[in-house]
Amino acid sequence: MITQQIFQKNTSTNKLIESYRFLGALAAIFIFIASLTIFQDFLDSDISGYSFYFSESILFKTIWFLFIPFLAILYKMLQNENLQTLSKTALFIVIPIFIHLIILQFVFLLFSTLFYEGRYDLYKIFTYTLANDFYKLVLIYATFVLGYKYFLTSTIPVISDRKTFLENIVINNGKDNTIVKTNDILKITSATPYISIHLENKKYLQSETLKSICKQLDNTIFVRVHKSTVVNIKSVVSYKSRLNGDYDLLLKNGDEIRLSRTYATHFKKLFNTNHRVTT
Repeated sequence: MITQQIFQKNTSTNKLIESYRFLGALAAIFIFIASLTIFQDFLDSDISGYSFYFSESILFKTIWFLFIPFLAILYKMLQNENLQTLSKTALFIVIPIFIHLIILQFVFLLFSTLFYEGRYDLYKIFTYTLANDFYKLVLIYATFVLGYKYFLTSTIPVISDRKTFLENIVINNGKDNTIVKTNDILKITSATPYISIHLENKKYLQSETLKSICKQLDNTIFVRVHKSTVVNIKSVVSYKSRLNGDYDLLLKNGDEIRLSRTYATHFKKLFNTNHRVTT
């Protein structure tokens, strides 16, 4: 549907923009932290009276720069995961820490070999990282994962519980666009590659599949009665058995349609709910 497609496209675009903003803010934060620590090295060297080497200082700040791609990847993974269990949450903290440690050693070793004649061997790099940087890894990854779990996803259950359905359908017929209220629809039938939307006195063809339109309609109102037919339960006046498991439905415009035995139980439950007599 045109309306639904526009809504979904805008929602996806907004989520993408929010993700880029969030990741951009993270990158700015870690670049700022790395810059502060480099400046701290400069001040320390000036106060202590020894030479300051910018390239060597930035080498030891590699840990901060690696947070940028690693947290970006972790953020994308968390968006597709449900951290319901403690063990799964712990894995998303421990594994990034381990990978960060390993990659950091090899990046450190690579730059040491290329620019510092290999003066820093793997053992020295690893022990230095454990002694000086390990707590930073634990603190940042734990804060990021737990923060995502408890704060960024706190609104997801509310959003999912308040699922919205189409109230209007835009029928596109060449240059003409007609708005049809879903409440006015009596039934929808498959007319491959189209669907036929039936109102009380007219019908429209729409380029859509029965499966896709059903996902957009309220499933407590629109119920499948046959593999090629969906009815508005409120448009059904009565139904009677064919004595073979199937039923005939009478719609309020006088049309009769077949209810397959496959869908009979669910239909009768919704019919009784929507046509319950109250006193």
